[in-house]
Amino acid sequence: MTRYIIKRILILIPVLICITIMLFAITKIMPGDPVRAMLPTTLKSEQYELAYKAMSEKMGMNKSLPEQYFRWLGNMLTGELGFSTMYKRPVADVIAEPITNTVILNIGVIIIQLLISIPVGIYCAVKRRGWFDNFWQVFSLVTWSMPSFFLGLCLIFVFAVHLRWLPLGGMPNSALFSGWAYVGQWLRYLILPTITLSLISIASSIRIIRNAMIDALNQDYIRTARAKGLREKVVIYSHAFRNALIPVSTVVVGTVFSLFAGSTITETIFAWNGIGKVLISAVTGRDVMMICSMNTFFSLISVLAVLVSDIVYGLIDPRVRLS
Repeated sequence: MTRYIIKRILILIPVLICITIMLFAITKIMPGDPVRAMLPTTLKSEQYELAYKAMSEKMGMNKSLPEQYFRWLGNMLTGELGFSTMYKRPVADVIAEPITNTVILNIGVIIIQLLISIPVGIYCAVKRRGWFDNFWQVFSLVTWSMPSFFLGLCLIFVFAVHLRWLPLGGMPNSALFSGWAYVGQWLRYLILPTITLSLISIASSIRIIRNAMIDALNQDYIRTARAKGLREKVVIYSHAFRNALIPVSTVVVGTVFSLFAGSTITETIFAWNGIGKVLISAVTGRDVMMICSMNTFFSLISVLAVLVSDIVYGLIDPRVRLS
């Protein structure tokens, strides 16, 4: 198993290096000068040129592109993500609170997704072509094909505008509430974005788990288990579900790593101060270091998710390690 893990890590290292090179190149061809964006426009011509030269040297912009790349990569590895030209603060300080808000939002989404999608997907596979399976197939098809911004706006119109049960969006104000009242406000603001993300994630998860279980239930060893007189629950959960764990583990690992990825469109629709909303603001504000750092972070999360999925595959099915 150790050899298998080392092999997977060695395969993913060049992938991550290629991603960083592409992201660095994209930031360099983007219009605008990050050094000029950091300087005040009230300086006189001579002072401005001196300040520009000093800032360029400080940021390493006066060096060659390979030197800039390796300096940027070294800073990223040490946790130095650069300086945000839009917020006038280090990138690490800017994203600290949004990442926390994104994690809080996605924890509820993951819990709802796993609690609903796994049992529903299994039951749909066992009772396929029945009314329960048909309902969830139609439901998942509709919600999966529905854009998240449209679903979010529909929920806002019904529950916030028409019924006025929940807030339109935004974040709870800590200056107005404290203690359990503040927790209650957090829950009220969390409901609509959580429902939006949960409906979309549940739709895809149910279909993946259902198809994996149907494939497992059609195997010969399931017929053998039933012919031996084993109870149906034992056949489903001890035999079929265990052999359908590879696609199920993909869903679980993906949802866990989505804790930090955020949802750009949903967070923007609900004005949720998460990492996705910050990235949209950085793109519109041409904050080069913020864009580069955030995309590198997302790439690292994706690569780690792939690595963990490969390790889980090897633990579930030894044939994966031998292939």
